[in-house]
Amino acid sequence: MENELYNKFNEEINRYRNSLLFYAKKCDWDTFKDKAGRLFDYVESFEMSVLEKKFFRITKIIIVALCFIVILILKMNPQIYPDLARVNELMTLAALAICGFEVFFLFNYRMYIKGKISCYKKRRERFILNLQRDFEVMTVSMAA
Repeated sequence: MENELYNKFNEEINRYRNSLLFYAKKCDWDTFKDKAGRLFDYVESFEMSVLEKKFFRITKIIIVALCFIVILILKMNPQIYPDLARVNELMTLAALAICGFEVFFLFNYRMYIKGKISCYKKRRERFILNLQRDFEVMTVSMAA
């Protein structure tokens, strides 16, 4: 499934590259900038969806582990086996540590996304200008 998604992404990038090369050869820089902006938007949306999938995949694993630990803690009866009281304490500490990690992971992810979104317009403009410079050099070298 993921390979299919990545292959589709690569095909789409090749289509964008070919259209950008076409407009660069024609020196139609306004259309080129428009297409380059669309390419940037496409790459950003793809990257965000991949990051989101990875984040939620990891989150699901952590939630399942937490549920498993909570069920074990609730099902244990330390009065039957006094040694289980120590295991119960350790599992409670492990569950708290996992919760702390999950909260840290969530805040870290949110800060990363906020940082990406806050600089979106600036990064987009820089991407378009850099791409235009690269294609200008490429078309000049192809014409020579």
